[in-house]
Amino acid sequence: MIVTLFIFTIVFAGKKEEADVAVKDIEHKLLGKDIFKHITETDIKKYDLTIDWDLQSYVSETAKKYKIGFGAVVVMDADDGDIISMWGKDRSGEDCSIPLNSYLAASIFKIVTASAAIEQGMTPESTVSYSGNPWTIYKGQLKDSTDKWTQYITFAHAFAQSNNVVFAKLGMSLGEEPLFLNAMRYGFWKPPMRECWSAPSTVMIPETEYDLGELACGLNHTTRMSPVHAAQIVTPALNKGLMVSPRIVRSMPVEKAPAIDEQIADDIYSMMGGTIKSGTFSRRFRMCTTDRILKEVTIGAKSGSIDSKNPDGRLTWFVGYADHPTKGKITIVSLLLRDPYYWIKADEFARMIIRQYYDRPSQIASAPAVRSVN
Repeated sequence: MIVTLFIFTIVFAGKKEEADVAVKDIEHKLLGKDIFKHITETDIKKYDLTIDWDLQSYVSETAKKYKIGFGAVVVMDADDGDIISMWGKDRSGEDCSIPLNSYLAASIFKIVTASAAIEQGMTPESTVSYSGNPWTIYKGQLKDSTDKWTQYITFAHAFAQSNNVVFAKLGMSLGEEPLFLNAMRYGFWKPPMRECWSAPSTVMIPETEYDLGELACGLNHTTRMSPVHAAQIVTPALNKGLMVSPRIVRSMPVEKAPAIDEQIADDIYSMMGGTIKSGTFSRRFRMCTTDRILKEVTIGAKSGSIDSKNPDGRLTWFVGYADHPTKGKITIVSLLLRDPYYWIKADEFARMIIRQYYDRPSQIASAPAVRSVN
């Protein structure tokens, strides 16, 4: 705990003045969250929103078709941060401001842990070991010992399969400083949106070595992330380590800031691709190689699932990217609640949205001005 507080003091002291200036600079531009409850074509024109009405309508209609009870979707242009679609629904009805709220992050935090591990010298081909069920983290599984039940896999395969034991052991080995520093670089503790309210993503504060393991693998009920921020943390993998700030008002400047090294970005891109090819999402995306549209798109993702009390049920995440050679690259987040009545899974919904997005003519737009943030 003392180390954590020390890190916070050193890291944030130098950023405070910059943050205060930024807040004052946009304070008068803030839009109310209620504006985004029901996004209409009129709202898009009135507020000059970046939302693509055709895609927004498709997401909404598909959600109705599959009777989604609780869900959130964010589709973001990975080059300029434009939010192309932001949709949400809970038991009270459609509420497109839901992606601005934070929810249990589950295994999505493994992206942060993976970046910290690669920074410390690991590669996707590095050999890691585990014993027992890969999705539990009993204390006996986290001992640094080997026996006849020990299994060895690559780091990339552990990421693709969302192996909790491997990532918990990594967290205990790395310590909290690399995890917290990488979380900060990925934008935790900072509201992702500049023009409207959005919840900052937060992480579990570890008090024991076992807590470090829970933090690193995401198996805890404290680390939280908003779908908008989840879409943002994928952008460094597509931009040589630069993270793009999301924007939903077209007049906001495009901002890109260094988050991770280019080699780390390449490795994360590759490892997320492995989740689609041979990992937790491989079954749902197997048909992409023969699909008329999707065979031209490179897709990568990270899965996450955890039991939640608010909303009540099992939350399932799809956080990923889609990269087309001529039609651009997007990040996409699909967060759904698997209740007893669910009709569709988060990865299925994401695949359908990706296909819909790329099954349209290319749109040529003038390049917006980019503001770099050091």
